[in-house]
Parts: sequence; C-alpha cells; structure tokens
Amino acid sequence: MTSAPEVLIFTIDAGGGHRAAADALVAASEERPRPWHFQVLNLQSLLLSLDPLKSLGGLTLEEAYNGLLQRGWTAFMVPMLRVLHGAIALRQKALSAALARHLGERRPAAVVSVMPNFNGVIRDALRATHPGVPFLVLLTDFADFPPHFWMEPGVDRVIVGSDRAGEQALEMGIPNERISRVSGMVLHPRFHRGEGQQLRSGVRSALGLGPQDFVLLLLFGGKGSAEMEPLATRLLDLSPSWTVIAICGDNPTLFERLAPLEAAAGGRLRRLGFTDRVGDYMAASDVLITKSGPGSLAEAFHQGVPVVVTANRRTIPQERFNTRFVAERQLGLVVPHWREMPPAVARLAQDPERLATLRANIAALPKNRAVYEALEVIGREIGF
Repeated sequence: MTSAPEVLIFTIDAGGGHRAAADALVAASEERPRPWHFQVLNLQSLLLSLDPLKSLGGLTLEEAYNGLLQRGWTAFMVPMLRVLHGAIALRQKALSAALARHLGERRPAAVVSVMPNFNGVIRDALRATHPGVPFLVLLTDFADFPPHFWMEPGVDRVIVGSDRAGEQALEMGIPNERISRVSGMVLHPRFHRGEGQQLRSGVRSALGLGPQDFVLLLLFGGKGSAEMEPLATRLLDLSPSWTVIAICGDNPTLFERLAPLEAAAGGRLRRLGFTDRVGDYMAASDVLITKSGPGSLAEAFHQGVPVVVTANRRTIPQERFNTRFVAERQLGLVVPHWREMPPAVARLAQDPERLATLRANIAALPKNRAVYEALEVIGREIGF
C-alpha cells in the first residue's frame, strides 16, 4: 500500500502563535481528512547546534524571545532582530546544509513554514535536496516586518491574511499568482464549533453571569504579562459591577500573584491558567484587554469582541501594523500605555453607541475561514 504524501510544517516555539497555527492546520486536516498528512517539525530542535543566538549569548532563540516577552523587554526587539538576521546571514550556508541533511531523509510533497526569520534557510535547504517540491510560507502575522522576517524571494507561495501583507509580497517581487489571500489569521477549528449569541449565553450562564453583566477579558498571550495584576486591580476598582476574567496562560507565577486579588474580589475576578477554552471566554466578554498579538486579535474579531490595545515603543515590531489596523478600522481603542487601558474601558462602558459601532465594524470583517482556506491552497499546490 502506498503511504499518503507527507507535508512538512516548520514551526518554532518562540511565542505561542506559530505552534498554534501548526496545531490548527493539523486539527483541521484531521477534522476534514485530506489525501496527505502533516508532520510538524520544530526548526530550533533540528538546528540547535547552529543556533545563531546560542553561539553569541548562550541562550537559544526560543529562550531569548520568550524571556523578552515575559520580562516586558520588548523595546529591544528590533535590535535583537537585526542581530539575529545578521547572524543568520553569516551562517546561512551552514544552517541550510544542516537542514538539508534532515530533509534528505524524506521526500515531502510540500513544505509549509508558519515561522519567520529562517525562511531563506528553509528555501535553500529544500532546493538543494528536493528541487521542485513546493515551499509555502503561511504568515501568522497580519503584516510582514521586512527585510528577512516572513517573506523571501524564491518561495513558491505565500499565504497571507490581510491586504497589507499581500501588498508587501508584491512589493518584494513575489508574483501575484503566487500570493494566496485568505480571510484572516489561521484559527483552531474549535473556534468554528461555537460562535454567536448561543455560545455567549451558555458560557455566561455557566459562570453565573447574566446578559446585562459587563464582562472584561484580560489576555496577554500564552505567557501572560506582569501588567495583568495591576490592570485587574484597577479594573475592579473602577466599577463594582464589572467582572474580570484573567487568563494567565503558562505563567504560574502570575496565576499565584492574582490569588489574593481573586479572593478579595467576591467573585468578580476569575483567574485561569492555560486553557483551550479561550474562544468560549471571549464569546462571553464585552471587551478584550490585550497586547496586539495577531492570534488574540483574530480570535476576538471572530467572536465579535472589541479590543483595547497599546501602541508604543514596546510594541513588538511585527505587531505594530496590528494597532494601526485596529485604529483605522475602528475595531477597538488604541492607547499609548497599559495604565490608560482601564480608563479606555470605562469610556466604552459609558458609551453604548460607540461600543455598538465597534461591534458592527467587527461584524463587517470577512468571515474567518482561514484554516480551511489554507488547507485548500496547500492541496492545490501539491495537486489535490
């Protein structure tokens, strides 16, 4: 029996969005079986001995990036990226040769990258081992941060979730016929299993909340953020009628720090660690207070929830477009500092018409079916 063709997905665990996109593609392909199967590979583990940051500072790329996020040192992200890109350029031949040795052990039907920075390395390794095997780059950001972040010359296809990313692909010389525009960021299929008023009512009922309660969701990525503790405190102080749901993610320190506040809040603060029910809690919320990560924003828009985000020198470079997108499309409020987020929420709570306008603008966005559209693009690329 001939085995099904294999499609490799390259990802990295720097932040949570790249792994989430890979998991979403795999889950969607299992939900609607395809005539191929995915194999997810972590590029960091394959190239650990040649990690350009580890050779310079002793930390792996994943450790350095996640450490910056957890400590809030994101103002240093641009120089870090430039150092990383310089190190990759210096070692690109060695990195590509090492990856080519791994690729030579199998012949995939296609290779998909859901990670940035190393796509030139993956392109060269694939060309050296398997000429003609298509290489696709699926952006998990609303826009690129060139040069050498997401898109590189010579890739066979880019899959983008915004008009701006499509324009950037054209600007760097990728032919229009090699650009696939999908309806947004790739979301896990679980976000498509429950949507709308019925989900909202059901989750609120399970939480002991009524339809008129004003519910705020605090979500700062998969690792949480230290700002969540003072934010939760301030939000609870602003109104005795607000309920705050704080998702700490994979951050046990933050989870424990919120325990006394939860105990004193009389049920108005619900703290959670890592959960796969983010979509449910978003559907139950009136406003999302978050960093400008593409995953959280896409999930909020899918559930029809306005957002409050910050835009300042600490906004990581690949997410700066996101804040402009929110402001220009009037999908939420953008403030210059996290301390201004609670007053912004108060303005929305006191202005039902503006809140309704934001919700209407979100509802006018294209219906996000990106994970299924991406599968179709991949299938066409390999002839299915």
